[in-house]
Amino acid sequence: MKLLMLLAVFWQVLNTSAYTHSGNPTASGVWPAVGMAAADHLPFGTHVFLPDGTVVEITDRFGGGYTDKLDLFRDTEDECWKFGRRILRCKIVTPD
Repeated sequence: MKLLMLLAVFWQVLNTSAYTHSGNPTASGVWPAVGMAAADHLPFGTHVFLPDGTVVEITDRFGGGYTDKLDLFRDTEDECWKFGRRILRCKIVTPD
């Protein structure tokens, strides 16, 4: 039996920021770690390819219903401040 896999692959310009530990699990129930990100408009498990070659997985939500924001998890508050806010053109690959 053959399985058909459907993936959505597209590019999107995202208003990107960073966040760090809050003492709580992510909206998907896992503890946050580097390589994870938050977005309201993308399904959990979506992979986002950043322009620098980094790939992050959507595991969290903002909770505001945004359609153009991405929040990257960083280990420290200092790393978040260093990242700042950036407008990035990202490749989006949704899960099958």
